[in-house]
Amino acid sequence: MAANTLQNRVAFVTGGASAMGRGIARALLEEGAKVVLGDLDDARLEAAKKELSAYGTVLQTKLDLTDTGSIESALDAAERAYQTVDILVNNAGVCLGRPIMEIPQKTFDLTFAVNVSGLFNMSRAFVKRLIAKGKPGNILNISSNAAKVCFEGMADYNASKAAVANLTQSMAKEWAKNGINVNAVCPGAVDTDMLRNCMLDTEKATGGKVTVADCRKTWGPPQLGRLVQPYEVGRVVAFLVSDAAVIIRGQAISIDGGNTPY
Repeated sequence: MAANTLQNRVAFVTGGASAMGRGIARALLEEGAKVVLGDLDDARLEAAKKELSAYGTVLQTKLDLTDTGSIESALDAAERAYQTVDILVNNAGVCLGRPIMEIPQKTFDLTFAVNVSGLFNMSRAFVKRLIAKGKPGNILNISSNAAKVCFEGMADYNASKAAVANLTQSMAKEWAKNGINVNAVCPGAVDTDMLRNCMLDTEKATGGKVTVADCRKTWGPPQLGRLVQPYEVGRVVAFLVSDAAVIIRGQAISIDGGNTPY
């Protein structure tokens, strides 16, 4: 992409303190956007802001997606700093994988509260403000290749990410008349803490016969030959929220190194 394609635009990244959030934020900053990082963990937020400030203007704010009051407060903080937010990246998510018969109700409920309801409420609050200002904007939802090809031991996560892909289509259709474009990406095997936790579970389940190091060597997409990096996801996100992607609408695009062929 040409440099500064997001100049004078403000992007809010949920789960901004995570590895994926930082990778996305860096790519947005490099294209000229100002970035607001929303997350629960104050210490990680501070570390993320320190790291990302080398690339541009960064604001951090507390965000609990299970609390609509927290969502409004986080958007208020962003608007106090920058007057408006043009781009929302719904990146925050949880994955607490277990076999179907072992998933506690509270775990299932938390997965949907963050991955689906949180994204839904964050998006509506964001769009309500844009409509009130008569401004266009972009939403980019982070789904997963698990929305298309279910993984064993992750039923609640699989279903939640399928819901994200479906919501993306509905949002795109309903909000197009307001000048708001909505898309999703479906990453897979991204080098994040979430994936590492899955690797640790595998190491534990196999009694150490399959180690984290083994997983890192074999879990990456065969066509790519390695794990996908968060910044690589960020580069795709930065393109999809730019004017160059105006004809891409309501899509859930696989970006998993060829693992998912559609």
